[in-house]
Amino acid sequence: MPIVEILPDSVSVQVKAGTSLLTAATTNGVELMHSCGGIGACTSCRVAILSGQDHLSSIGTAEREQLQESGILETHRLACQAMVYGDVVLQRPRWRTSLDAPVTGD
Repeated sequence: MPIVEILPDSVSVQVKAGTSLLTAATTNGVELMHSCGGIGACTSCRVAILSGQDHLSSIGTAEREQLQESGILETHRLACQAMVYGDVVLQRPRWRTSLDAPVTGD
């Protein structure tokens, strides 16, 4: 079974082949935003793929358009669209809930 390592959380999870990166993260306690409900219509669930890009499903047209428009096509995938078929290391975005809140993942 593939292993997904999620940074900066230092979480490694074993998942069933064909599981989305979003499901791998959220079912194991790592919060990933997904504003569109996981249909690939936004980039809120984008993750940087540090290794294992070739262990993910092929990129679809809608995902390609979203990532290309954002200028991150070569380095990122949408966690809701990318299915895992081998070991992957990803880095999720860090964000603040308000200007005075700490950055998550630190």
